[in-house]
Amino acid sequence: MKMLILANEAPEDFALRDNKAEFEGYMGAWYAFGEAMTEAGIYETGAALQSPSTATVVSVRDGVRRVEDGPYPDAKEQLGGFAIIEAPDLKDGAKWAAQCPAAQRGFVDVRVIPNLEEHSK
Repeated sequence: MKMLILANEAPEDFALRDNKAEFEGYMGAWYAFGEAMTEAGIYETGAALQSPSTATVVSVRDGVRRVEDGPYPDAKEQLGGFAIIEAPDLKDGAKWAAQCPAAQRGFVDVRVIPNLEEHSK
């Protein structure tokens, strides 16, 4: 079962990315998480994202496109990265999400990626 792990990081974690003294320790946890998923054979791909201040938020209301510099969600935590994994079930995906460094001060969303080709047959 293919799943998307969305790492929503706390603002203070984003700040660590810009602090050279703390960057290695912070990113070390992320590298270890990626290595553990790779060694388990579940990791397909993933990436870190730039800080929320670099986001562009697009919406369309009544046919009018609105583009704003982001972020504008109602949460303090912001999307910091993602991973796509192949796991036997959602329970296993949730176990991996609990190991994600973002789960410590933010939250991690796990979503099953449906095989839409199967549905169209």
